[in-house]
Amino acid sequence: MITLAGWMMKLWMKRTLIIIWMFLFFYLRSVFDVPENIYYILIGFPLLLGGIFFIGYLFERENLMEMEKIKQKDGL
Repeated sequence: MITLAGWMMKLWMKRTLIIIWMFLFFYLRSVFDVPENIYYILIGFPLLLGGIFFIGYLFERENLMEMEKIKQKDGL
């Protein structure tokens, strides 16, 4: 069974990865001197949001796989 401590650890790991992704995204934008114009809005923000949703998807998928293992183990 998933414990509360394990669940909280995964939640904080997910949040930490999202914060690191956002920091790297904005840091690399300033390093490569990408101008903030319409192309940045059309390309940059979807990449940022897509990365955030992808990190969330990976963590949810991992949780679902763990739940399936538990169900198979319990014979449900």
